[in-house]
Amino acid sequence: MSEPDYERDLLVQLTRRWGRRVAVKKNELDLDGHFDVTRPDFPEHLVPVLNLPGAERLDRDARERILSAAWIAYNAKTAAIEDEIILPACRLMLLDRIPVRRDDVAVEALHQTIIDEHYHILMCHNAVGVTRRRRDLGDVRFAPDVWSVVRGRAATRSGLSGIDRDIVDIAFSLAAETTISGFLSALSTAADIQPMNRITTDLHRRDESGHAVVFRELCGSLYRSLDDGQQRMFREALVHGLAAFRSADLDPWVTVAAQGGFAVGVDQLREWAASRPVPPRDTGPLQLLLDDLGISRDLAESLRVHPAG
Repeated sequence: MSEPDYERDLLVQLTRRWGRRVAVKKNELDLDGHFDVTRPDFPEHLVPVLNLPGAERLDRDARERILSAAWIAYNAKTAAIEDEIILPACRLMLLDRIPVRRDDVAVEALHQTIIDEHYHILMCHNAVGVTRRRRDLGDVRFAPDVWSVVRGRAATRSGLSGIDRDIVDIAFSLAAETTISGFLSALSTAADIQPMNRITTDLHRRDESGHAVVFRELCGSLYRSLDDGQQRMFREALVHGLAAFRSADLDPWVTVAAQGGFAVGVDQLREWAASRPVPPRDTGPLQLLLDDLGISRDLAESLRVHPAG
């Protein structure tokens, strides 16, 4: 790579700025110092159980416990995405058997991303630990397989092995890293919620904008190296991943509602979700990659059926 090309390389630019831009390189946030006991832990409009019949009769304490449990669930899902979907794909792309860009800069970018993602999981763990302690919700836990995206990847890779399984895992990680910023934005810009929650989410969101570039670059190099059948598998897995990220997570909301003594059923939530438009998610970073690879038209129809989120 010539020097001008090297200077223009997006991964070079990202890796050089890593120490200045990522949360793991900043001073630890004083979580208890940013905890305001009078503020809700989560925006009410993002909690579907509070839109179900009977929710209007909940007292203030019950509603606040539901909002706190919603924050715990949000972090559990975020950590599951990082731990179950993104980190395994990063480790895969470091292996010789995966035909992905693997020069020194690419390897450095992957290791930086792995450090970031582990730190994000720690951020979620620490923020939720404060909430469990301050709100007396120590028993509220969520297993990774309650989330639609984790189950969706398991279903898509079922029966596959070798490179085929690897392709599915990396395609799901691309869906995650190019859409997760939108998932985080709703909280990072919510001025009326718990300051601790807003700030930690915003730190995470800022890091993810860089990760989207890393995954665009590396997944693009992978896609170009695949044969026609493998490229088709990658596209189909990407569509399944995008659909899984948009799927409603119903069972966790039953658990969240129970923290306020509000008994709801999965069928009630499914009926409510079916009557609502799917929240929009910024797919701009993904679209840049699709345009670059010339596969936008191939995916256009599928993305209308399974909207990206």
